[in-house]
Amino acid sequence: MNTVSLDNRPVPLLTAQFALLLCATALFGLSFSTYFLLPKFLAVELAADAITIGGVGALSMLASVVAMPFIGIQVDRRGRKGFGFLGAVVFAISSAGFLWIESVGPLLVFCRMLQGAAFTLYYVSLSTLATDITPSERLGQAIGLFGAVMISTNALGPALAEWGAAEFGWQAVFAGTVCAAVVSAALTLMIQEEVKVRDHANTTSMLEVLKRPGLQRILLVAAMAGWSMGAMYTFYQPWALILGFEQVSSYLIGFAVCAMMVRVGLGGLADRLGRLRVATVSLFFYIAAPFALIYLDMFGLFFAGALLGSAHGLFFPALNAVALDRTLESERGKGMAAYHGAFNVGFAAGSYLLGYVATMTSYPTIFAISAATCFVAFILLASVSRHHTH
Repeated sequence: MNTVSLDNRPVPLLTAQFALLLCATALFGLSFSTYFLLPKFLAVELAADAITIGGVGALSMLASVVAMPFIGIQVDRRGRKGFGFLGAVVFAISSAGFLWIESVGPLLVFCRMLQGAAFTLYYVSLSTLATDITPSERLGQAIGLFGAVMISTNALGPALAEWGAAEFGWQAVFAGTVCAAVVSAALTLMIQEEVKVRDHANTTSMLEVLKRPGLQRILLVAAMAGWSMGAMYTFYQPWALILGFEQVSSYLIGFAVCAMMVRVGLGGLADRLGRLRVATVSLFFYIAAPFALIYLDMFGLFFAGALLGSAHGLFFPALNAVALDRTLESERGKGMAAYHGAFNVGFAAGSYLLGYVATMTSYPTIFAISAATCFVAFILLASVSRHHTH
């Protein structure tokens, strides 16, 4: 009787190795999330306009998208940990370049693009490794917890950066990001990865993965959500500064606190109620987030960020799991790369193109466009079949 009881116990999720992976991710996330405050640095320190801010915001995502297919293939072929370590090291090097940036120019462009590629290396590798060491029945919860750790740094990184920039200057902030990335690289090397024999001859291509039934519509929805996210993340800061807000990191704090609470408290909801169902419902509530920015002077930065965090905290990992459901276990690296690549394409497009719209019209106009995009994405996702490859 005791043996049966033990056998029926759920496999623990928070093992020592998973905890180590989360610690490494948290440090990398602190380094990476600091640059969410870059629009303020550009607007206040470099006097950049909306088009420039949007263009710089799109650079890292553009580099991420270009690197994504190659990284997804190599992560499946050659393992996860080594690429994660490389990503953290490259991010540290590219962050060091910001110590010499005094204007919008080639060095800024190069560093942001290098950061985008480095982030993709790290995130795809470590998020895929997280799914490798997780029981399949708790896949959605693992993705949610991994994302919750990363999202928690979305609040802490910018908050520390805003305080640090005011007290010690921006160079001290950028130096801190270098140190965090270096320590993350060291911790990543300590993670134990199971060595698997991979038959390269029988490995599916990225194009074959993209042809999986139903995956294209999932990726389109991810891109549309990324478009809206790009608009909100990139342009809420110059909009808030126009309205008279001096401290802008409270939006990211509200986002991160609610997203983390949702992912930790309701992390297993998608696995229990259905990943597609949870993704669809949460995307509907996503629509309210851009409207809160339109009336930012009424709702405030924290509340507006909290709305986005509550919806995104459920939506993003649930849709990620839906995408992985439509791939084979041996294709998870490519599936993860395809999903994040689609989201980043949308994010980059929203950051870049809507900068021109904001210049010609206003910031509330682009937030209204974002809300409309979310509504169309909701309609598309609601029509997706629940059948998958497994």
